[in-house]
Amino acid sequence: MNKHYCWIKCKVNNYYKFINKVNRLNIRLEQIIYNDKTIYIKINESDYKKLKKYLISYNFYKYKELGIYKVKEIINKYKIYIISLILGLGLFLYVSNLIIDVKVIHEDKELRELILDELDTYGVKKLSLKKNYKTMQGIKEKILDKYPDKIDWLEFEIKGMNVYVRVEERIITKIEKDDRKCNIVARKEGMVSNIKLISGVVNVGLYENVKEGSVLISGIVTQNNNEVARVCAKGEVYANTWYKASVTIPFEHIEYKKTGRKKYNIIFSDGIKKNRLLKNRFNSFESSYKTILKVFDYRVLLEKEYETKRIVKKYNESEALELALKKAEDNVLKSLNAKDSIIDKKVLKKSINDSKIYVEVFVIANEQIGITSYIEEGIDNNDNTNN
Repeated sequence: MNKHYCWIKCKVNNYYKFINKVNRLNIRLEQIIYNDKTIYIKINESDYKKLKKYLISYNFYKYKELGIYKVKEIINKYKIYIISLILGLGLFLYVSNLIIDVKVIHEDKELRELILDELDTYGVKKLSLKKNYKTMQGIKEKILDKYPDKIDWLEFEIKGMNVYVRVEERIITKIEKDDRKCNIVARKEGMVSNIKLISGVVNVGLYENVKEGSVLISGIVTQNNNEVARVCAKGEVYANTWYKASVTIPFEHIEYKKTGRKKYNIIFSDGIKKNRLLKNRFNSFESSYKTILKVFDYRVLLEKEYETKRIVKKYNESEALELALKKAEDNVLKSLNAKDSIIDKKVLKKSINDSKIYVEVFVIANEQIGITSYIEEGIDNNDNTNN
């Protein structure tokens, strides 16, 4: 249905005669104002065309557009000014984001030149555009990682159109050697599956069950039951460990998927609420925003609306169980490290209630359980608390 409304103006000598003629044409008058033989009516655009076609004895003309058409009328009327404003804003944004100078604050000329050369490779130089905070932080980390022996601290400060780089040179000092002795102990219970020894004495065997705190690799070296040396044990001990995970999966799942259609809108924000220039044209959508102008707390945003479609997925018991097992595995993986893995999983308990499936899963993982435990001088820390 066309909802293009507008106000129509017309000279009418006989108000009631005019209204009767309009009613015979089955035309809906949304609003009427009658004053001094002039009638103003709010009407649909299609009905306006019908009036002009059938009531030719009256002189109708469009008095005012409404809604989006009013906006279009204003845009067409002032398009030269709007284009000039947009170009002016664009030029202002470009100039305000331009870097006029990059200054490195440090007394060492070689270090200043080193920093300037590095920034140049990342596009931070005179007459280039400013980069956002996240990008600048990334550049800082890359420079620090590249010169760990030369740069101790680095920070950027943007003032107006200048970039100031504050840097502290790293002063290499002699690091005292850590002579502390240590064991590798179990941080949790498990069954040993693999041992990678670097230094020390292996204190457990493969497939041996160990408890939390058990000494896995000892830093106390013995010969014929006599202590001959103490070192800091190093190595990795992997073990099969056990987890229980409880998961609930509904048989009906709702998700929203992008259709590929998109629209643009202009939003005015005062920092508290957002006012759209145009009405939302999608029943369901997701939005992304880009600031095109900011003055104090007021911003003009370009909104990109992505139409979404509501999708209802229904699972049978087998599919829901498979999803539950996958979710249980993902939950356990969150507590593991990159080198750790899931080696098996079994359903301990399963029940269905209120259109949902409840599953309790037993998960077996293979993970590195060894951690460093320093040996206190004068104390024998080589006791094994294994079963």
